[in-house]
Amino acid sequence: MKHKIQLNGAVWLALVTGCLALFAQSPAVNVGPDGDSNLSSVHQYRDPIAYCQAVGTIGKPDGRYSGPKLPVWMARDLNLKPRQGDMMEWRCANGAVMACVYGANIPCDSKANTSQTPTQAVTNYCKHNKNSSFVPKYVTGHESAVSWACHDATPVVIGVDPTDPQGYSSSYWHKVEP
Repeated sequence: MKHKIQLNGAVWLALVTGCLALFAQSPAVNVGPDGDSNLSSVHQYRDPIAYCQAVGTIGKPDGRYSGPKLPVWMARDLNLKPRQGDMMEWRCANGAVMACVYGANIPCDSKANTSQTPTQAVTNYCKHNKNSSFVPKYVTGHESAVSWACHDATPVVIGVDPTDPQGYSSSYWHKVEP
């Protein structure tokens, strides 16, 4: 047995308006870029030192940090001007502030590639440059922590730069503090 419900104009308008009001409300939980919920109710930090001590380890500042990208004390330590924040990155590692200054192909924005399997580019380089004592970074990729050479036409690992526990190159990142 089918029932048919008929709504008059006023009832229909009230029903639709009520539904729209429900959907227009702000969500009860805000989710930040790293999946953190309720970032708006969490303490906001303007100082990288206090922020890193609170969050411990994070690859880049999230919504809890509201200070300048490059505070004056950090600019001084990195030999930059405070307006040069686009020339560096900082992150937190075990409560400490770690910084990296972009330079001649320094990949501050990525973790180190530690793979000791040669890429096709490295293999091709060795085919065309037999017995080369090194494979240049423009071939390996600047994020590679592995140094390569060519033994005849075969790529061989000749060194691996150290990385920190989070996987970033230790030679590019260092601890900064006021």
